[in-house]
Amino acid sequence: MTGWFSCLIVCVVIRTRMSKQRDSLLFRRDQIKRQITQLLDILLQGSLHKTPSQRGFHLTTKLDQKTRTRYVRKDLVPQVRAMTTNHLKVRALLSRLSDANWRLLQLPPEN
Repeated sequence: MTGWFSCLIVCVVIRTRMSKQRDSLLFRRDQIKRQITQLLDILLQGSLHKTPSQRGFHLTTKLDQKTRTRYVRKDLVPQVRAMTTNHLKVRALLSRLSDANWRLLQLPPEN
């Protein structure tokens, strides 16, 4: 009787921990999705740079295996810099979202 009862307690404790872990991961995943959604409207892919030989700033991106460079007016530099920074943030958030999803997949299915 005690062996069966202790097994029951262990199973309940493990299920409770798994449920809490699942809830925690789902909460984290929802937070990350909200953060990504907030940044999507103010996002620009590429890198902003200025070399001594160039006048002004340029935004460089890769599209279909080709490098594209666009001139950025001086008054737009702060906005473009913020938008490219947001792109890097979204990439990091996507990595965290992928990790949370992978961890959720590793949990045993709920019954």
